[in-house]
Amino acid sequence: MAKVIQLRSLFAFVCIMIIGTAFATPLEMPTQPALPVSVGSNPRPLKTCVGMTGWITDRIEPKDCRDALDLFRRAEGNKRGSQLFDFYAPGAKPKSTYLTLATPRKYAARTCTVTVAMVAGIPQGYRPPGVQFQHWQPNDLATLDGLRQAARAVVEDCVQRMEHKALAGWQPMGILAKSIGVFVWKTESFMDRLVQVSNGLAISSVVNETLTV
Repeated sequence: MAKVIQLRSLFAFVCIMIIGTAFATPLEMPTQPALPVSVGSNPRPLKTCVGMTGWITDRIEPKDCRDALDLFRRAEGNKRGSQLFDFYAPGAKPKSTYLTLATPRKYAARTCTVTVAMVAGIPQGYRPPGVQFQHWQPNDLATLDGLRQAARAVVEDCVQRMEHKALAGWQPMGILAKSIGVFVWKTESFMDRLVQVSNGLAISSVVNETLTV
């Protein structure tokens, strides 16, 4: 009888310990939620630097990129930076009720051009290294603040921190399918000339040219 009581006491103690441990251990949130709450809140891990000649023919000056980022800020200054926009590729139709912004959108300052473009709008074979055959959507949602943060991260990591060779680079953005490319490349490089603006925005501190819709 004493043994039965001891076994029951031991069983009850183990149960209490298990229940106590379950309540003491906090639930862990997924590290990569399917739908991020904040667009571009942590863009740096997605940054990819590129040294291909089609992206950069010679050195990109960090100061020029900082000026291009400033052009980005001033050119879109009349829009709310925290507001979601539906970005779409040339020929695509908006698929949401959000306000729309056509791409490409280019901000050039001397040797440096910051470009926001749908990856789907770049011809196959000329898309960023490693993602040539990935499926890209012609529409995606993002905030201008998030895209500016991504562009700044590329400039800092690929242009400013490379002491001997300033590289080009890009980041995929967008809360639906990461289909918006934020590119930093050499002005008048092959890629810069390939991604032409026919229905979007192009602004340059060199020629003071603006095309917008």
